[in-house]
Amino acid sequence: MPIESPAPTAQEFAILQLRVTALEEFLAHMATILECERKGFTAERMNAWLDMTTAKMQMTKSATLEEVQALRRLQRIVVG
Repeated sequence: MPIESPAPTAQEFAILQLRVTALEEFLAHMATILECERKGFTAERMNAWLDMTTAKMQMTKSATLEEVQALRRLQRIVVG
């Protein structure tokens, strides 16, 4: 008989949504870099790109502060 896990709290669900949004943004940025970068793809270039784009996301308010923070956390985990 399968064990049912409890439904996530509203806070847990919101955190999960931020993580999914960050993953989607990260993959979109990665695809853009892979498509456009002619000199090779490096972690340093990925970090530079993400630093620039997250700064623009904050400046233009195209993403919430929480979304930007989630993307930056993912950046530290994945790219270093």
